[in-house]
Amino acid sequence: MRLKAIIGFLAAVLIGNIALMLNQQSSTRTRPDITDSRPALERLTSQTVASYSELPDAAVRAGLRLSRRFISSIDNIARIDSGHVLIGGWLADTDGDGTPLELLAFVGGAVVATTATKGEVPGVAEGYRLGFGAEKNIAFELTVPCRSGEQPVVVGLGPKERYVPLRSPACP
Repeated sequence: MRLKAIIGFLAAVLIGNIALMLNQQSSTRTRPDITDSRPALERLTSQTVASYSELPDAAVRAGLRLSRRFISSIDNIARIDSGHVLIGGWLADTDGDGTPLELLAFVGGAVVATTATKGEVPGVAEGYRLGFGAEKNIAFELTVPCRSGEQPVVVGLGPKERYVPLRSPACP
């Protein structure tokens, strides 16, 4: 009796998963242009990204894949003047060797700033057990033209065509 219940449960799970797969919408993501040999930063900057929800499709078109190896934090976003904010934080590749990582920010769909990580951030290496040089170049600052209430979309890029979104609050 117990064996029949287990088989019935497994069959129900299998049928449920098949039904879910069949009911999902097919992806609207376009495939990357495999003939585009530009660096990842250039390929992504040629995309339009107005919100974090648009980033995955733009990344796919640029030939990038989401990384689970990156850890990051936007620690501050402060108004510099009426038209610009300073976004500061850190981005680390947990398997990295200290090679600087690239960052870019989109506002209103267009790339408005790029930079690379440079320098250490106290406490991060110990807190996340970074080693082998991964902690050497993790700090960043981006000066971004942004009106109050606009949403910057900040993205980190690393080796092997990988990217990660860095969730930013709206500009103050």
